[in-house]
Amino acid sequence: MIAKIFGKIIKKTPSSVIIQTGGIGFEVLISSRTFENIPGPGSDVELDIYTHVREEELKLVGFLDDEDKDFFLKLLSVSGISIKIAISTLSIYSGNEIKKIITEREVDLLRRIPGIGLKLAERMIVELKDKIEEEKMILLRGDSLIGNKKLDEVKQALKTLGYSTNEIMRAMSGLDADAIDKRKTEEILKMVLKVM
Repeated sequence: MIAKIFGKIIKKTPSSVIIQTGGIGFEVLISSRTFENIPGPGSDVELDIYTHVREEELKLVGFLDDEDKDFFLKLLSVSGISIKIAISTLSIYSGNEIKKIITEREVDLLRRIPGIGLKLAERMIVELKDKIEEEKMILLRGDSLIGNKKLDEVKQALKTLGYSTNEIMRAMSGLDADAIDKRKTEEILKMVLKVM
């Protein structure tokens, strides 16, 4: 799996770039925003890479930073979003713009992206909204509580009870990491429910 490429730009177009490294020229698909921010032919460039492998194809997609790559992968997780649509999305909107559009449920703005109709726009909102809000809350809270099995169980129980990710993360933001280690999952759930 190719994760990063550093080399000299041989050819640059709005949709791809050919980078020569180690005597090999790699064609890397890029968004138009990446096109605008990388130097011209003859210059060195370093790109984060997503390697797409299928039965009869191998495609490399390049990004200037991890944040764009991470959001690209979130887009691909939505059923019906192809590499082409994901690249088009990042060509039209920045990562922050598309996150805002999704959290504010702006279906019409999503439909401006080639290949996205009403149903796919709605599916994007349904499948990505909670992920984006949870990511936002984790950034505000810090990562001291990430990956805690007890908290994951509490989150799942609260979702089953009908609470949104935003409500759950807000209620859990006041939890003390030391207290969590010393309590059972049921006790933590009761603590969070009192705050909600």
